[in-house]
Amino acid sequence: MSTATTHIKTEKQLVPALRFNEFVENWSSKQLKEITSYVDYRGRGPEKSEQGIFLVTAKNIKKGFIDYECSKEYVPTENRSIVMSKGLPDVGDILFTTEAPLGNVAQVDNSDIALAQRVIKFRGKEELLNDYLLHFMISPIYQKLITRKAIGTTVLGISGKELHKTNIQFPALPEQKKIASFLSAVDEKIQQLTRKKNLLEQYKKGVMQQLFSSQLRFKDENGNPYPDWEEKRLGEIGEFKTSSVDKKIVEGETLVKMVNYMNVYRHEEILPDNIGNLMEVSAKTNQLETSNLKKGDILFTPSSETADDIGHSVVIFEDLPNTLYSYHLMRFRPSIKLDLMYSHFFCNTANVLRQISRFATGSTRFTISVGNFSDVETVIPCFEEQQKIATFLSIIDSKIEAVNNCITQTQTFKKGLLQQMFV
Repeated sequence: MSTATTHIKTEKQLVPALRFNEFVENWSSKQLKEITSYVDYRGRGPEKSEQGIFLVTAKNIKKGFIDYECSKEYVPTENRSIVMSKGLPDVGDILFTTEAPLGNVAQVDNSDIALAQRVIKFRGKEELLNDYLLHFMISPIYQKLITRKAIGTTVLGISGKELHKTNIQFPALPEQKKIASFLSAVDEKIQQLTRKKNLLEQYKKGVMQQLFSSQLRFKDENGNPYPDWEEKRLGEIGEFKTSSVDKKIVEGETLVKMVNYMNVYRHEEILPDNIGNLMEVSAKTNQLETSNLKKGDILFTPSSETADDIGHSVVIFEDLPNTLYSYHLMRFRPSIKLDLMYSHFFCNTANVLRQISRFATGSTRFTISVGNFSDVETVIPCFEEQQKIATFLSIIDSKIEAVNNCITQTQTFKKGLLQQMFV
């Protein structure tokens, strides 16, 4: 922030730690109700309909924006004037959630909406810009304040009365405008990076569909096509095996490390230099022989609360001495030569995951058996084409990771700004 400087605050000063150089005046502090007009939409719930005017609920209001995709509810078009009898929203108005969740803030970007319960609408008066209020309410200073004033055990909430009495610290309008513009520019950068990441992920998904359906093929170094892919069941190219290792520590048994269900569910990288983070368990001699992990093994999650959530996988890229896998997992050990990165990608193809979901059985919890896992069908290219596929997809993954790192860095940068640019 080249045009800002760091200030040391005294008791008599009300200025932020980080400030644009051209501004030197002290900030003001007033209660929210003094500098905004507000509408509290809590009360009787509106009548819902299949279509009509989009109803913005607390679910749609995120940290700084309205998410129109996460929840879609509507009120009849003819009822809008009744539902919004307390006051219609304008573009730029600030929305605040009072509970479930508490303290999410967004700015109205479309006036053709209705607002649900647990939402309060604010509009700045002459000395307060809506754009500034948005960022101030998102800042850690204000979020900590409303959390302290919240009540409740399982669900935190804040009353309108308490909310309206909260103090808002603000500078003169020119400085408000510059702060809001600067932070909005950072938000736009995050949005641009997020869109880029989404496009790369969509591209990868489309390419994988073409690759693993043989619509897109590679050629060898002489420009000749590789051999046709072979249709195989997983049981024909390897063996699935369960484990009997659990979390118990038994005196006299060998102490080992164990890969657990959540390690695989979260797709953690399991390497020799980070197995120290794994859970310690004890194992019998026969378990060391049958439940060990070697380079090339693939661990799957064979159960979940929904059939569509089964089949998370992790490829073991190095031999893991004294490391076993939990009885909540299933190990696949290939009997043919598979490129390690290709193994990672083919386990996550839509075709494989769809079959795993279809084979799953259960009511409260869905599970897939060794036999059904073995019956999952796939197509296998020759090893050289596997390598080319893996390299191609890994390059896309590297680009996605690089963009994701930029998003994280920019979000961290913004978090630091929000901590220092307000008082």
